[in-house]
Amino acid sequence: MTESHLAQAAPTAIMHAPARKAVNIIAMGSSRSDFFQAQLMESRPEILQNAETWCINYMGAQIRCDRIIHVDPVHPYLGHPVVRDMCEYALKDNTPFYTSWPHPRYSNHVVYPFARVMASFGGITYFNTSVSYAIALALADGFNEIGLFGCDFSYPDVHLAESGRACCEFYMGIGTQRGVRFAVAQNSTLMDMYNKQQPYGWFVDPNHPPGMGGKIMTAQQILAHEDRVRNPPKLAAQFQVIQVASPSVIQPIAAPQPVMGQGGEHAIYNAMLGGPLPLTNGHDPSLGVANAPSNIQLPHTNG
Repeated sequence: MTESHLAQAAPTAIMHAPARKAVNIIAMGSSRSDFFQAQLMESRPEILQNAETWCINYMGAQIRCDRIIHVDPVHPYLGHPVVRDMCEYALKDNTPFYTSWPHPRYSNHVVYPFARVMASFGGITYFNTSVSYAIALALADGFNEIGLFGCDFSYPDVHLAESGRACCEFYMGIGTQRGVRFAVAQNSTLMDMYNKQQPYGWFVDPNHPPGMGGKIMTAQQILAHEDRVRNPPKLAAQFQVIQVASPSVIQPIAAPQPVMGQGGEHAIYNAMLGGPLPLTNGHDPSLGVANAPSNIQLPHTNG
């Protein structure tokens, strides 16, 4: 069987909406149980409806599927019952089995289309797990809805992890830019689904981080918080109402004429009281404000 025989052209798009082409990729991580649990639901998730099922490695020995992605050659492992059974079941059902070295005993083995997939990503050759090969192949084959179950490479609070998560998320990012919708098992660490993709750094109380008993905002709370910060409520300005005369009856006030021999302070006093500053103790008013009556407060000048 040849790979070109397996790849089906996507149906012609109607108007601007591409035809739905969905696949669920099932690997051997613990979140694979979410796939089986969803199968038992009365209202099955949309991603499970009218979708292909691809199995990663030995999951092909557990359930019937449309394709098996097992890039490692099976030659050294045919002595293991699980590998042998997987290959025999797939042969019996004529399930396409993607690998790097097709075994001559199995006519359903297909060489993985590395050149075609690589070309669809501009020559990128970043593949370090079978799941990444499966996601890249699904994107190259035009699938626009991809479900990922059991694609777990790390676990909460466990420091031991295997490579592959970053590579898978890399191709998921490319797929998202192309408009592909991904559905990830809710208990998977892939894309941080297990903690509901909790964004980092947004504290409910800025003075209480999680390490001090505080809480982190949900995405919905962050959106509301950002809106409040960017668009604070406008408070009504409070003004003191002052009654003033109508501008039509306000008469201009002539600038006061300085009194001969008086300084600046006395000119102001003259304007305020309508007359020259009276002499006090026989001193000349031009000597300064010390001569002003004690019950009159004059403006200060020069500090």
